[in-house]
Amino acid sequence: MLTALKQFIGMFFLVLLVAGTPLMLYTANEEVQFEPDGMISHAVYLLESLAEGSLGTYYLGMTERSIAEDILPFTVQSFQLLFTSVLIAVVGSLTFGLFFQRIRLVRIVQRLLDVIATIPDFILILFSIVLAVGFYKMTNVRIITLSPTSDATNNWFPTMVLALGPTIYLLRVVSMKYVQVCGEDYIATAVAKGMNVRHVQLHHVYKNIKPYFVADLKKAVAITIANLFIVEYSLNVVGLTRFIFSRSGYQFTAAVMGLLGIICLSIIVYFLMIAILYVFERSVIYK
Repeated sequence: MLTALKQFIGMFFLVLLVAGTPLMLYTANEEVQFEPDGMISHAVYLLESLAEGSLGTYYLGMTERSIAEDILPFTVQSFQLLFTSVLIAVVGSLTFGLFFQRIRLVRIVQRLLDVIATIPDFILILFSIVLAVGFYKMTNVRIITLSPTSDATNNWFPTMVLALGPTIYLLRVVSMKYVQVCGEDYIATAVAKGMNVRHVQLHHVYKNIKPYFVADLKKAVAITIANLFIVEYSLNVVGLTRFIFSRSGYQFTAAVMGLLGIICLSIIVYFLMIAILYVFERSVIYK
């Protein structure tokens, strides 16, 4: 408990430092100036507000709003987007990278995804937006909103776009480990004994892939978090990044709350995925 508290305090002050960097560094007369006074004064004000039981305020346009009033709906929206995207990545990578690996069409799609994986995620997101705009021009059906004064028209498109990065990453991990594990002698022995293919995949291949999968799940969540900033901002999703990318200018207190919220969500989503994998094992493999 004490260790967790120390880690949280350390994370909090790290967030303060990151959020305060734009206040400490600026350019004047073509020279970079470093003045920590601005960050320190804002940090002290934030700590005083927290001590009084308040999260502070921020400006949305010309309107001053309470962060405490907006942080819950913003968090729910970001959580839904993040959780669903990572869940799609986990289910999709295990389904097509493990259980449907023997299907020729799936292997062809994986080769295509290997090529797509060489493209940076932000390029894929921008390309998805271009495709959505092209789809609107052809069909007059609007699936995205690019106007900065309007919110997103739906959640499914941002979710699918956000799921691209982690799905491609985890699918490559599962596919590589599948080939490696299937080359082991115990797999050949199990097949030679006449065991069902699905039984071998569940009880032998999956169990040996899982440690690597869980280890890389953290990286997949990190990829999703990085892309979350781009997706929410470019597609006008009302999430926690709205505290950070305020159209009323940079606001230290709101940025700190947004970053803390996103970090907490990433931890929650990671452990939820671990719990889902545990339930899957207990209900399917060990039933």
